[in-house]
Amino acid sequence: MFETESRPGARRFRFSASLAHLDRVVAETIDFLRDSQAPGNLFEVKLLLREALLNAVIHGSRQDPRYLVTLDALAGDDRLTLSVTDEGAGFNWRAGLNQPASPEAESGRGLTIMSLYADAVCYNAAGNEVTLTKTVRGLRGPSIAPDQAGSNTTRSASMQDIRFEDGHTILTPAGDIVASVTDDLRTRLKDIMAEHPGPLVIDLARVELIDSVGIGLLIAAHNTLAKTGGRLALTNVNADLASLLRTMRLDKHFSIQTV
Repeated sequence: MFETESRPGARRFRFSASLAHLDRVVAETIDFLRDSQAPGNLFEVKLLLREALLNAVIHGSRQDPRYLVTLDALAGDDRLTLSVTDEGAGFNWRAGLNQPASPEAESGRGLTIMSLYADAVCYNAAGNEVTLTKTVRGLRGPSIAPDQAGSNTTRSASMQDIRFEDGHTILTPAGDIVASVTDDLRTRLKDIMAEHPGPLVIDLARVELIDSVGIGLLIAAHNTLAKTGGRLALTNVNADLASLLRTMRLDKHFSIQTV
């Protein structure tokens, strides 16, 4: 089930809880914001949107398609409001905010990311609805609401190039490392690390964004390599992504080389 409703300056999505639908909602919301004259690459908006939807789809709804998730996106003058609601029982968001994940943890970073990148984060009492507000300079409500899905899509990171140089295994994902592609990428990484236990380099030249699930995958790879004395390095990391990873203190565990 996937439904959309449009009006000038606003877009509503209501969909069955699945990662495929999540990717589509992110793509169509970014197209809606482009129509609203949002400038730049919208890295922070994409990240916020993904984390709010991941909480609803994975944690709130357990990826059960019988549960529905709703996103309301409102674009005003220099201001974006995103409200995400799921049909789950909710969770203790106060405890989550007070206990940020350690650098070694493979999960638990979504709430921290939202707090870092949103101007305000507001939950309902149950914890199954969150509203994020963010300043986006240049954002304007469109005069006509978009009716068609745009061309913004998530490039799959499950297709990779792999090569070997100077004793290093170099893996180049084909696109963003997000929840919908991490299962395939996790399997590939396990095979690579089993066959080639030496240093592993992940070349992020084709990667714009890594969400909290993708970050967990990198941490898992680091933890596996560390057990045998191996090391993970990230290369060609864009500035926005490098800032995120360093803010999460992940540069303490693996090297981050920017473009």
